[in-house]
Amino acid sequence: MSIQDPEAAVYRSGVAARLSGVRVDTLRIWERRYSVVGPRLSAGRQRLYSTADIRRLCLIKQLVDMGHAIGTIASIGDEELSRMRAAAASFQDVRRAPRGDREIRFALVGSLLTVEQVGKALSGCGGRIVASSPDPATAAAKLAEVKADVAIIELPALRDADLERVASIKGACGASSAVVLYRFAPSAVVRRMRMAGHAVARATSDPFEIEAICLSLLHRPPEADNPLDNFEPRPPRFDERTLAQLAGASRAVECECPRHLVELVVNLASFEHYSAQCASLGPADVALHLDLQRAAGLARSIIEQALERVAIVEGFPLPPAWECR
Repeated sequence: MSIQDPEAAVYRSGVAARLSGVRVDTLRIWERRYSVVGPRLSAGRQRLYSTADIRRLCLIKQLVDMGHAIGTIASIGDEELSRMRAAAASFQDVRRAPRGDREIRFALVGSLLTVEQVGKALSGCGGRIVASSPDPATAAAKLAEVKADVAIIELPALRDADLERVASIKGACGASSAVVLYRFAPSAVVRRMRMAGHAVARATSDPFEIEAICLSLLHRPPEADNPLDNFEPRPPRFDERTLAQLAGASRAVECECPRHLVELVVNLASFEHYSAQCASLGPADVALHLDLQRAAGLARSIIEQALERVAIVEGFPLPPAWECR
């Protein structure tokens, strides 16, 4: 063994196991099944491990202890293993960040989400699993008496009907957030899930990847207050007959503004009505299209006021003003 060149040092299996923290029998299984390292053999047919082998075994051992399956990381290169370890360390730093005194309560839904594995991962970020249900179809009923902050829901394939299912599960346990894990899904359904405010990602059996998804959700900046929430559009100022009269009145004057304003009012009123209909299509569209309906209504109210001013200036006859003026 050369002291001047530690990288060229070689170690027998017992020393390699002690330095890396991997038991000798486990090391042999890893080599035989997964070829994690390729030790050379001495003249006496004993396995000899290099410093690079020890370093790789240490990385793999650390990642396995974090929850990674040996079969998924055994063939990964050393640089990628190091990046995975560094990423895991950053998550540990986030988990250690102060979050207040109250722990985060999780509800698990899905057959592949085990309480033991996921619970161990989530415990580091101040989380605790309070309930689980293997069947999404019956989860809402089973979780009705549970109080959770986040629902983690695994669905093999996403369909439009799952929008209501996720909303039901989330509502049953009182969760403010939902993490939806899927294996197959049309991109349109994924978009609608995200529009409904859910965190959506491909399903994984790695509990620490689930933890990373939950961390990104929990650290997501709060949504800004919607400025439209403080305003309600006025009811329509003009009926169709009056709008038609005002549009036709543009022929009697040089200005085309009345006609253009009438077109804006008609288009905005149509979009307002269209958005109201879209809001009834499903849970994912409700919040968005109610906002669109309100925005169109406010814009219509503003343009109606402008049209009224033009009509007064031009001396066009107007119907009585609306009551809530």
